[in-house]
Amino acid sequence: MSKTRQIIETYIRDTHPKSVQKKFAAWLKDARNKKEKDEILLEIWDKTNAEADRSTEESFRKVQSKIALRRKARHFSIFYRLLKIAAVVLPPLLSVAVTYLYLKENIEDVKPVEYMVPNGEIRSLTLPDSSEVRLNSGSILIYPQHFGKTRNVYLSGEAYFSVVHNDKHPFIVTTTDWEVEVLGTVFNISSYMDSESSSATLEQGKISVRLKNPGNAPVILTANEQAVYNRNSGLLEKHTVQVDRFTAWTKGSILIQGMSIDEIAKIIERKYAMKVYFNMNRYKDEKITMKFRDEENITEFMNVLHYLVPGLRYKIANDELYIY
Repeated sequence: MSKTRQIIETYIRDTHPKSVQKKFAAWLKDARNKKEKDEILLEIWDKTNAEADRSTEESFRKVQSKIALRRKARHFSIFYRLLKIAAVVLPPLLSVAVTYLYLKENIEDVKPVEYMVPNGEIRSLTLPDSSEVRLNSGSILIYPQHFGKTRNVYLSGEAYFSVVHNDKHPFIVTTTDWEVEVLGTVFNISSYMDSESSSATLEQGKISVRLKNPGNAPVILTANEQAVYNRNSGLLEKHTVQVDRFTAWTKGSILIQGMSIDEIAKIIERKYAMKVYFNMNRYKDEKITMKFRDEENITEFMNVLHYLVPGLRYKIANDELYIY
């Protein structure tokens, strides 16, 4: 057994005080032996039999299958890939992922709260400063039990924020790609890890969007503006938009505008808690625009998609959707 494996397995077998968690997270963060650390964590992950209720196990299975399909995509940090399942079933690894995140963002001496929304649901919560957050399906928000000089939260997924104004305590949302800093405003952030892009859309107030890549100047957004970061090209663009198109999900609606079948499949998986299978090459040139209300079910959704895309057929079996 290698020394790296021994350290990881020893840590996971037991709970540890905060000081040990920080040291272990710092060791994981170190670039030395990074490939070996990643492979060991994924191997342990695959062998873990977590005990949970039926809904938790279903969420675990679906997210695990997505991660397995993307193991070669090394541009995502191992910690972000582990985070979505760890929040539900593996507290030891969650403490590693969360501690790593807070070390990375220089947030000290806070106890994080992890709030995860499973696929098929939309939930709301109130933060310690009374700011309101609406979280979309398949999202996770991490925040401290008590805010300090700055109000720092971490988001993976999509959320609509209504932030309480406080000049002395800036509110900062951190995602995989960027940091969004505000004093008090209303805005939407979409940053799913399996999407090609992430976006910040401002409804009221003013925000500063800063990419994590070095050398990038912050982008300032005012009302009705949106910043979109393309993860493939590395381009960051700013547009004037109709905000309600990008916040329709908060009322349960689905708004699809010029999206590919691949992007629509991800929306279906999150919205209806289903696994979608399809031939991407067959529909790679299709760009689709459509809108649905909350009460419309997956069959009604697919009937319209079938009408919009010539030759598209589908089959629904339990919680699985086949497009062919």
